[in-house]
Amino acid sequence: MTTKRAFILRSVIIWLSASVLCSALLYAEQIRRQYWQFDRAYTLLFSTVSTALTQNESVIPILTGDEDLTLLQQKFPQIQALEKTHNRPLDAPRVEQFSAEHYWLYNPYKQIRVQIDLEPLLRSSSHFASVQLTQNDVPLSSAYRWQWTRQFPQHFQPFTLSAGANPEWREFSLLPHLLIAAGWAIFVGMGGLLLWGRRQQRSDRQRADYYQHARLNTLGEMSAGVVHEINQPLTATQMWLQGGMRQLTNGHHEEALHAMRSALTQTQRISELLTRFRAHLTQEEVAMTKVSLAQSWQRVSNLLEHEPGSKQIRITHELADVQIQADKLWLEQVLHNLLSNAIQVQQDNAHGWVHIRSESVDDRVKVIITDGGPGFSAQALKHALMPLFSERPGGLGLGLTLTESLMTKMNGTLQLANSPQGGAEISLWFIKEN
Repeated sequence: MTTKRAFILRSVIIWLSASVLCSALLYAEQIRRQYWQFDRAYTLLFSTVSTALTQNESVIPILTGDEDLTLLQQKFPQIQALEKTHNRPLDAPRVEQFSAEHYWLYNPYKQIRVQIDLEPLLRSSSHFASVQLTQNDVPLSSAYRWQWTRQFPQHFQPFTLSAGANPEWREFSLLPHLLIAAGWAIFVGMGGLLLWGRRQQRSDRQRADYYQHARLNTLGEMSAGVVHEINQPLTATQMWLQGGMRQLTNGHHEEALHAMRSALTQTQRISELLTRFRAHLTQEEVAMTKVSLAQSWQRVSNLLEHEPGSKQIRITHELADVQIQADKLWLEQVLHNLLSNAIQVQQDNAHGWVHIRSESVDDRVKVIITDGGPGFSAQALKHALMPLFSERPGGLGLGLTLTESLMTKMNGTLQLANSPQGGAEISLWFIKEN
């Protein structure tokens, strides 16, 4: 359950991270589009005002001051008044600005002036928070995050058009962000289910390998015992046959002698075959390597957390970060057997628990496994390591025997006891890897 909960938590974190990142990128793109909308609006406004200024400089040289203002405004609506001037110096300024959008444009050679009103053009764009037309490069207020400033190329109207705006932070569609979150939820969910399925398949294969390894080791132990038990009566039979053969030899019974020799040959052959079979079962080499005790325990607990009756068992550990000398597969088999036994004896306990801890003692590592079960009986403490002894209904009595055999092959030891607080206490001793 802990592994499944952690897997779900990681999936949620991945979904949130991906959704937030994509939403942030989408939001940044929406703000960028706002900026380019303002930029296009400024370019259009600049082009419109520049056209009007060009018209002003084109029309004023041909005016005489006697034109009909109404007819003139039909073609040039920005012209508000037409007046004649008197004795204006030729080097006097051509432009006199008396407001942000209004100014007089002079032609001193013909002594006339026209009043220009650019307010309708400047107010035609509602995108900006501020638009101003100045003769001097006056900066806009720093309150505007986006600012545009550009000078017109007209010789007699050297104005600068400035505009400012702020991003509309809340003016965006919420639907794309919801679709992004939903899309990532589906993607992470489907991917999580796929990965979880593969992980379960891998876990099932590992569990099957453990059980197969346990069966093979159990078969080896049982076969070795059977061979040993059969070999003893065969040796006795061989001795009896040798004695009988000597008796028959003294009686000169040639046919009996030939039969006894044949029987002896067959018994010797059976003995050799059984000896070879036992050697074959016990010839597996020990691959002693540096193994992490904590990682092996984690793998075993992950395999057993889905076993029947294990959901109500609380499994905790206090394992030091130490390396031991062991065969990795055999170590996991030992831990698997002990943890499986602790779970099975507590299947009817709604508050069962198993705790494993380790401590360093000189050049060895001691691993103590305790549980909340009934513990070992006095008889079990004496005979639990003997083959075929079991107090559990349906038990074969080979689990602890196999565990002790594996510990011995790894140069370790196994000790059985009862915890002072109740329950079983099993101690495993390993050689520490320096």
